[in-house]
Amino acid sequence: MFKINTLNFFIFHLGLFSFLFLWDIKIDNLQLRYLIILSTFFLISNIRNYNTKKFLITIFFPSLILVHFLVLSTLFNYTLEFRDLFGLIFLYIIFFVVINSFEYLENSFETIINAFIILFSISFLLYFWYSNSLFNLDCYDGWFFNNKFVFVENSHFSIISVPIINYYIFKFSENYNYKKIDYIKIFFFIIFFIISILNFSTTFLVGLILTQFYILIKNLDNKKIIISAIILISLSTFILLNYKQCVERSIGSINPAIRLLMLKGNNEGKSIEEKKKFMKKENFQINMSVETLLTSFEITYNSLKNDPFGVGFNKYHLAHQNYIDQILKADNQVKKNNVYDGSTNLTKISTEFGLFGIFIILFFLYSLIIKKKYRDFDVFIISLICMQFIRGVGYFNGGFILVLIIYFYKLFKDKQQFRKHKS
Repeated sequence: MFKINTLNFFIFHLGLFSFLFLWDIKIDNLQLRYLIILSTFFLISNIRNYNTKKFLITIFFPSLILVHFLVLSTLFNYTLEFRDLFGLIFLYIIFFVVINSFEYLENSFETIINAFIILFSISFLLYFWYSNSLFNLDCYDGWFFNNKFVFVENSHFSIISVPIINYYIFKFSENYNYKKIDYIKIFFFIIFFIISILNFSTTFLVGLILTQFYILIKNLDNKKIIISAIILISLSTFILLNYKQCVERSIGSINPAIRLLMLKGNNEGKSIEEKKKFMKKENFQINMSVETLLTSFEITYNSLKNDPFGVGFNKYHLAHQNYIDQILKADNQVKKNNVYDGSTNLTKISTEFGLFGIFIILFFLYSLIIKKKYRDFDVFIISLICMQFIRGVGYFNGGFILVLIIYFYKLFKDKQQFRKHKS
């Protein structure tokens, strides 16, 4: 572990904090997530930590993505945009941060998660009090959607709140020797938890149910985790079933989704216009968010058939552009939704990297199944990745690319450690 002074400590953690938690805040052209560049300045100042192995790992995987991108751009005659160049440079930066600070990251995440729940809880309460705003218990038109405080939507807040809730529940459910500072953490966690529950969204409820179920299955020998998981799953299910918007966006969408797929299948071979007339005649309706998700998967399916090796890093919008007009839509407004992020990172990764992307996703899922030992850090990382497989906001929002790299690099390091002990 490297030594750091107070200023470097602050700079490094400010960069991580901003990338993980402040990604929805934009001040004119400044996006606070870009402050992670500050973390690189700190790492560069610690020259003694560099070695050839770290350098090779840092450049190897982003270079593979770069080569993949360049090959596809040559084959399909893509125009290289500033967005592409910036995204690729930013990718190298994130890899650099993860690989060169890995030994310190677990402690760093604990620091910034603690800082976030304290700062967020205090600032939320102050803003709520002085703005005279009211909670809107709704899965769609929620408090964050109306106030744009830190997060622009309730679903964006849920991407962060679910991993934080899982992190602390797991942490406090372990055999834990409490210190005075821990009671402060518990106090602010309770405030944060109440804020999260009152600002629920379908993403929050479904995400909490699924991640808590996974944590429960993997920790059947821990009574505290069993009790907390059952309580959270029951509470989330109760809320989900008792709000119309939540029902329409979850279990209530199952029948309309099946009907839509059957309608498309039964009318295969007909023109889009003929299908639209038939749909209008049937007076077919489905929740727009659900249809956006289904459309995203259909774009991915069509793209994989024609471009099995993908369309290139951060190029999902090209597949969207190519196939969106070929897809039957109940609401044509769907065409404008999630053009760049694909509604979920499952479809974004699969579309952009093709079979390689599917392999990454399947390997991630397989690693979850066989994983046996967990720490609170693991729970946070896994929860954050899974949340963006439910509601994606791109690679560089919500800390996705950061935690994905951490997850896979940690698998690599754990395997190395296992081999050392075995030998």
